[in-house]
Amino acid sequence: MKVGMTLFFGGLILLMSGIFLSANWAIAGSFMGIFGGMMMGSSSYFLAKTGKKAG
Repeated sequence: MKVGMTLFFGGLILLMSGIFLSANWAIAGSFMGIFGGMMMGSSSYFLAKTGKKAG
């Protein structure tokens, strides 16, 4: 459970900071946003594996 939540919040922070940075640095912000989204997506595997509902 800790792995899934850690990946989710880490990905959320990267996604939000990538969106913020893309206003000034388009390439760096885009890569951060894509990587953050991938981390959030991979966290769903660990969250679903435990069988507990989120929330």
